[in-house]
Amino acid sequence: MRPMFSKEDLSVQDLATGVQNANNNICKHVVRTPVIRLPWLDSEEREVWAKLECHQHTGSFKYRGAYNALSRTKTNKIITASAGNHALATAAAGRRLGKDVHLIAPITASELKVNRMMADAEVTLLGQDLHEATLMAISLAQKSAIQTADETETLYYVSPYDNVDVAAGAGTVMLEAEEDHGVFDTVVVPLGGGGLAAGVGAWCAHNSPRTNVVCTHPEIFGRKFAKSEPIASQLVSPTAVSYSDGLAVQLARETPFARILQETIRDVVQVTEAETAVAISIALRMQSLLIEGSAATTIAALLKPEAPETRHIKGRVLLLLTGGNIASSSLARSLVSEVSDAPLRQAIGLRNILPSVDRCGSTKLPVEDVGEQKLDASKEKASDSGDGARALADDTTSSLEQWQVFSDRLQAMIKATAEQMQEKDELSARLCLEQDPWCKDVYNELQQVLYRRAKEFEAAVKTPPSSCQESQVPKFWVMEERYRILLQQHSAVACLFDRASAANDQSLRDWFRDFDSQSATVCNYDRYGSSRLRATEQVLAKALALGDTSGTELLLTSSGMAAYQVVQHFLLQSIGDKGNFVLPPYVYFEGMEQLQAFDFVTVTHAPTFDAQDIIATAEAVDAKVVFLDAVANVVDLPATDVRDFCRTVAHRPGWGDRIVVMDGTTASGAMPVFDWMQGRHAPTLLYFESASKYLQFGMDLQMGGLVVYPSRLDAAMRTIRRNTGGRRMAQLSRNAEVLRDGIAAAASDLVHVRFPSEWKRFGWRHGGALVTVRFLRDGLNNKDGLEACIDLVLAGAKAKGLAVTKGVSFGFSTTRISSASSMAKDSDPFLRLSVGVDLETRQDLLEVMVAAIRRYADTF
Repeated sequence: MRPMFSKEDLSVQDLATGVQNANNNICKHVVRTPVIRLPWLDSEEREVWAKLECHQHTGSFKYRGAYNALSRTKTNKIITASAGNHALATAAAGRRLGKDVHLIAPITASELKVNRMMADAEVTLLGQDLHEATLMAISLAQKSAIQTADETETLYYVSPYDNVDVAAGAGTVMLEAEEDHGVFDTVVVPLGGGGLAAGVGAWCAHNSPRTNVVCTHPEIFGRKFAKSEPIASQLVSPTAVSYSDGLAVQLARETPFARILQETIRDVVQVTEAETAVAISIALRMQSLLIEGSAATTIAALLKPEAPETRHIKGRVLLLLTGGNIASSSLARSLVSEVSDAPLRQAIGLRNILPSVDRCGSTKLPVEDVGEQKLDASKEKASDSGDGARALADDTTSSLEQWQVFSDRLQAMIKATAEQMQEKDELSARLCLEQDPWCKDVYNELQQVLYRRAKEFEAAVKTPPSSCQESQVPKFWVMEERYRILLQQHSAVACLFDRASAANDQSLRDWFRDFDSQSATVCNYDRYGSSRLRATEQVLAKALALGDTSGTELLLTSSGMAAYQVVQHFLLQSIGDKGNFVLPPYVYFEGMEQLQAFDFVTVTHAPTFDAQDIIATAEAVDAKVVFLDAVANVVDLPATDVRDFCRTVAHRPGWGDRIVVMDGTTASGAMPVFDWMQGRHAPTLLYFESASKYLQFGMDLQMGGLVVYPSRLDAAMRTIRRNTGGRRMAQLSRNAEVLRDGIAAAASDLVHVRFPSEWKRFGWRHGGALVTVRFLRDGLNNKDGLEACIDLVLAGAKAKGLAVTKGVSFGFSTTRISSASSMAKDSDPFLRLSVGVDLETRQDLLEVMVAAIRRYADTF
């Protein structure tokens, strides 16, 4: 059965009748999707409802039209052009009806989408874009009609936007909504090729003429919908990349719906990409609805009430949420989209969310640190002779002995907290300050529980292994989890009476937690003025072992980015009106973007990561500032010989007036850079890193950053901060090298695997724990595909009883994997592993990784 009407005589009544007939045809084969209230979009003039076609078969309304069209034709061979919802719907409907479906997709189509379509249909890649693919599909259908006499064997082209049966099937969404919830005053419909809008418009015009039909369309397409111009005439111009890719239709031939669109559509509201992104985000936040950009345009239209074309969106309003097939990358971008409108921010719960202050965040170490002598005694400083591997041999302290040190430290912290609380109580009593007994009881109860649990932990780690069976010795991850909980519980106890802005004195009730805050001369908002913070900075300076730091200071910040901001602010103060900065080919991308944004800064990149190339480039442009990164966080993990760089420039005339900035995040604590940067012409060295990496023993407790610099800069650096806001690593490096070597040996035909193996030659104490994997077949290096590969890794790990986590960041005891795509804009995504500490599971991890790599490559 061919389409019911010809293009020449199609009227509003004809299409409305087609919608009714389509409903009779498909009602038992489609999901009768719910219509729900969206009260968070209500206003004084409107009550908002939504039809959830995102819950339809194949995830969009397209299944209605595809099923209707395929069920009404005698031919058994279907051809269509699409790379999205229409293709998925046509393939699924064809499989259900026993018809052969041939899909034409552009060569730029997502590989994952193509593979998904191939499950139900034959797929051919033709044309540079959807417009070209459509023309080729139409041509193939026309040739088939000429060459094939048997109608059942002719290729029948099913257009996603100008097929009458498809449009009639799409229009059943409005019929259902009115049957279930009555007539609406306004319906908001996404406008792509016009099929859905025509079906809905015809139904409303014939059956509920008081319903205003308002369409939404992406502004980025640059189309002008003036009353004097037919709507269909605008749909022939090219489109652009958009969140609303389902609406990116360029008509390839005359549409039969031009008159219907013109007669039934009241207004077309054009929405921006930013508005669409916010709409995707707000639907998920407020209603737990996952919708694609095309559907989100209907919500976006309601977020711009001042636009004149939205004046008809009032009364009982129905939004057609047409689909939920959104790419994970689009969803991620929408969730972090900026919302500048204050009322909207308040409505979706984003207003007045402030960065967390150091109120109860970091673990506060006492000045006299119990166990520090044990740590110092067990350290062996790596030789400066170039043999950075000496630290690998220093493995005499058992895991339990390490936990004993941590237990001692925890006990000292608990004792110090109790003593500080006692001092507070004694001072409050002397000053006759009021205290609430109920609050004191809460503190005492929590303190007692903490004390008891800490003693249990102490008993577990101080029991000699010889006196208990092997099964009774706690596993490393168990001890790590318990220690993490105890630290967090201590942090909660320690900050119970804390204030973000403690009083320096008071008349009646105490308003302080720290005894030192009373009668203090410092401003009470200077959270960096704490003596405990200074003590922590001193301990961390020792732990990093950056060399002779007697003439340096370490500054803690709230994050790694905050540490960079302190450095950047100092640099901008130091260079004067303008200056040349030399960077290796890549540094931390946010820092590089910020530097390039300054008009008075000229950024020059060295040709390679080689130390001598960086030096030569700096001298050629007379750079004032030179950046170094021990290991660049990109797919090949290129390393720079920092020792060679420092020793060269420290004795080279002309370098004394320069500033060298080093990011040590990816090789934290690996090298004594301040020992190497000694000489008559040594430049000023500023070292920074993200302290959330490595130095927490994998416990992910608190974000942090740090900057190390000459003591003469201390006052300036601390002012800027106020205003802006060994052995274990050796084991991690060993595990990472084993994994790198194993993958390279087993899967070199599929992937390129990297680890900074130069670390020993460069004289570092360790090489970090990062391993990167890039597939040799570039098509496999896409974000969605790599996410699928990670799923295979996690499934394989679970089957082997192996702990692996998915997430960014690195330096944890448990192996972590992510698909790194945002580190460099000109770099394809790649797999990045932060290898864990467990020796016994190295072989299992290797087997899981190789199996996942091979299965992913074979499948996709």
